[in-house]
Formats: sequence, C-alpha cells, structure tokens
Amino acid sequence: MTTYIGRRELISVLGAIIALMAFAGSAPGQTYPNRPITLMVSTTAGASPDLIARLFAQQLSDTLRATVVVENKGGANGQIAVQAIANAPPDGYTFLVTTGSTLSVNPALYPKTAQLIMTRLAPVTRFVHQDFMITARPSLNVQALPELIAWSRTNPGKLNVSTSALGSLAYLTAQLFKQAADIEFVTIPHNGGGLAVGAVLGGHADLLVETVSLSRPYIESGKLVPIALTGPKRSAFLPDVPTLLELKVDVQTSGWTAMVAPKDTPTDIIARVQQELAKALQNSDLTKKLDDMSAEPVVNSPEAFGQEWRQEAAMWETAIKKAGIKME
Repeated sequence: MTTYIGRRELISVLGAIIALMAFAGSAPGQTYPNRPITLMVSTTAGASPDLIARLFAQQLSDTLRATVVVENKGGANGQIAVQAIANAPPDGYTFLVTTGSTLSVNPALYPKTAQLIMTRLAPVTRFVHQDFMITARPSLNVQALPELIAWSRTNPGKLNVSTSALGSLAYLTAQLFKQAADIEFVTIPHNGGGLAVGAVLGGHADLLVETVSLSRPYIESGKLVPIALTGPKRSAFLPDVPTLLELKVDVQTSGWTAMVAPKDTPTDIIARVQQELAKALQNSDLTKKLDDMSAEPVVNSPEAFGQEWRQEAAMWETAIKKAGIKME
C-alpha cells in the first residue's frame, strides 16, 4: 500500500529537519550565555584590579544580557586565584581578572607554579596599562633623581623604600632600580599599596614605588614628590615626570590588569567576550572612571595579549635571574 504525503505535511517535515540540523550544528557561542558568569579577581575588594573588574563586569552584563558576578579570591600573590581558575570548567562561565605581576612575574619567582600559569590558562584581553613610578616624601628635600642619588651617598644606610608585597611588581621594580642606579636603600614591603603609601605619608619610609594610579592623588595634593616613571614612555597623566630610561637608568617595568580563562575554553566564546568588553571603550562614563584611576585602556585581542604576555614573562625571567631574586 502506497502512502502519499500532502504538500503541507511535506513542508512541516522539511521544516522540522532543517531546525534540527541547525540546532545540531550550532556552535556553543551561539547560545551563550544561558547562566551567570563569574569574574574571579586575584586581589581583595577595593584594589585596582577589583575596581577594573567591576567596571567591565557591568559592561559585560549589559551587552550579553546576563548576570556577571565578581568574586574576590586574593592571597599568595595571586597564586590562590590562579589555582582556582586553572581547575575551573572550561565552559566560558568562569574568568580570572588579575595582574601582570601574577601572570608574568610569578612564573619566574615561583617555579613550582610556572607550569600552571603558562600552560593551563588562556588569554582573553589586557584591560588596562598602568605605569609604576618612584616618589619621595617632601621632607626628604629632593626634587629629582640626581638629588636623590646624591642624598643616598651622603647618608649611607639611611634611605628606606616602601612597596607593596614581597615579590610584587612594585617590590621587584625597587630591587631593579637599586641595582641599575647603584643606590643603597632598604626595601620595606607591605600587604598592599595602601599600606605602602601610608608608611611614606606617616614618615616611616622615604620613597614609594607604586602605580601612577595610587601615587597621583598624593602628588597633586603635595604629599608626595614625583621622581621618575618606570615605564617605556612618559605618562599622559603626569607628562612632566621623566622616565628612568630618560635619566640613563636602565629599568623598564609596567603594570597591567588582564583577563584569562581556563585552558580549552571555546575560542568562539573567548572571542565574543573580548568583543563585548571592547565595546566598553565607547562608554564615556567608563573611560572617565579609568582616566580618574590613571589607567590607560587597551582591551586588545586574545592573540595580541597572548603574545605580549609571553614576551613579558620571558623578560621577567631574565631580569629576575640576573638580579638573583628568589622567592622559593
């Protein structure tokens, strides 16, 4: 017995087949996201990476129409957060916002975790670039690097430098500056940049090595004297302050905040997240807040950021070995 299918039935069957084929062939990123996204931060609440994460989390929430949660997981110079993100499911729902110190410096300082950082994380984007700088307490009566070096040589053993945590980018910058400038001082690390600033403002230390973001308000209020920047070029936020390179001191360090994902996170999801984050630069309110933080926005591609990350990690490995700095 022969069964005939009418035109309407045939159209319905074909439509169902096409819909099933489209669903089966759809990429994961096409239905993404369908649940909350977590941005893990490797610092405590209120620190610069945390503030940057929260600014971009709002942008991501608005453009993806999804809930984006910021979760702080500070401690151990970022290593606790790195361990957590490396073990997270690579499904595009957990990312890490962290610092250049964690991603590029820690592999050289902590060889036991180098493999974890360099092989089990995937680049997403570099959010911002933040320069470091050297400042002095006004009562030290130095206004420029030559005066600072002269003071240290006429007062041997008396100069103290305040930085954030042992092994942080600020701490390492101070050590490299000591060697390159042939200047003697004692480095006093603190548990966070805020405490490092407080030590100088309170007269317990003479110099501060910290970000422009942290130092700039105190420079503008006359509580700190700018000596030099440590980046490759002058800062747009403090254009009259020279770099160490200009002053013939061979030190070049810069800070940054970036986003990474667990290895094997789908590349189409990583690409989409980066593209949505890049749209933040069209938001004048967000860019003004970054400007107030002395943070220069970047939001580059995963490929560009990945290349920069590898280059900086190699640079820090060489610099740390040359300086003989060890943490474990």
